[in-house]
Parts: sequence; C-alpha cells; structure tokens
Amino acid sequence: MVNEIEDALKEAECTNDTREELVFVTSQAKQHIHSWKSHLLRSTHQDDCRLDVIKDLDETSVLLVLDWAMKYLPRKFRESQTDWYGKRGIPWHIAVAMRRETGGEMEMMSFVYLFESCNQDSCAVLVILNGIFGQPKGIMPQLKSVYLRQDNAGCYHCALTLITVRQVAELNDLCLSRMDFSDPQGEKGSCDRKAATIKSHMAVYLNSGHDIDTACQMQEAIESFGGVSGVKVKLCSPPS
Repeated sequence: MVNEIEDALKEAECTNDTREELVFVTSQAKQHIHSWKSHLLRSTHQDDCRLDVIKDLDETSVLLVLDWAMKYLPRKFRESQTDWYGKRGIPWHIAVAMRRETGGEMEMMSFVYLFESCNQDSCAVLVILNGIFGQPKGIMPQLKSVYLRQDNAGCYHCALTLITVRQVAELNDLCLSRMDFSDPQGEKGSCDRKAATIKSHMAVYLNSGHDIDTACQMQEAIESFGGVSGVKVKLCSPPS
C-alpha cells in the first residue's frame, strides 16, 4: 500500500515543492509504521519468552521481575499549599519473585527496597540484586537458578550490569539462567500491580492520621496494619 502511494506521488500533477513535501510526509509515515510493527513484534516475542520461563519454573528456580517504581511524593495527613511545592520524590525499587511449588501452583513474593536518596544507576541495581538473591535463597534452600526480566532502562541494559550480574548470582550460589528485557508497554505489569497495592495500603496509613515524609516513614506505612501480604520491605543507605 505504501509503495502504491509512493508510485502515485511520482505521477501526481503538482508543483515540485508540493511533491517534495508529500514524499517527505510519506517517508515519515512509512518509518513510523515500520517502528510500530517492530514494537509489536518485540513485545510479542518477549511475552512468549516470559511464558516459556514460567512454564519451566519449578521449586529450584525463580523468575525475578525488576522495576524502579515511580518516585513516591512525600505526603502529610494535613499539609498546607506551600508544603505541596518543591517536593523531592522517595526512590524505591520493586522485585517480584515467582516460582512453581511441587504441587504445580504458582507462588509470588515481592521485595521492596527504599532509599532516602539514590542514583538509579547500575551500581544501585547490582547492590539491590545482591540483596534480593540472598533473600529467596534463605527462604528456599533448594533454589539453584534465577531468571531476570526488566525493562530497557540504562541501569539494567548497560555493560556493567550485564557483565557483573552473573558474578553477583554466583556469590549467592545461584546460576543466572537468562535475562530478558521487555519493550515499552510490553507487559511488565507484575511490578506495577504490586506498586498499586502498596500505594493503596500506604494511603490507608496516611488517612489514619500519619505522615509519610521520609523513607523510614514509608517503611512504617508499608508494614502497618500487619503489612502487605507477600511483601518484604527494606530500608537501605545509598550504595557507595
């Protein structure tokens, strides 16, 4: 169809300036269509990879989905209009671990890491992964292999992370079996769903008369009222 439009432009009765403009618009549209189809193909391919990993999970392997959640804006139970402006968000990272137990049922556990301030770079990701790898290993001594899935953010997709993450896994007696990267809007929803649940739980804590101004108070909010089911939260210092 696009080729037919390009051929028709060559025979169209119009000025050269108009023809050049139409050729440029057609070329841009063709490029956008190609990019959109490529995005759909990558998303479908990566989702098939996710389903293959889930199908192969057992009690000795775990799938970790990683994501930096949107920074949480500090809030007070009662705050003036001037308190609303100039806020700095609290960075937090979410990892959702999935495994299949002996009976075949899926089990999920989430690990939340909170920082007062932190650069969301590869160094922070490696420190977080080192802590995350150790926690499932302590809960599941039979754990042997781990699969990673994250988006294409630079902190996940840079050379330092790709080269070092295997060594971090080996330090925790784990084998890094695979790393997958989801495309934008390409079904990384487990972290987003868990973040929404945690924010709703924090809203209940906030409405009960408490403030959430710091990462420490954020941890108290998540652990309040018995905590969020299947969520472990940890307050961390910025990695050196």
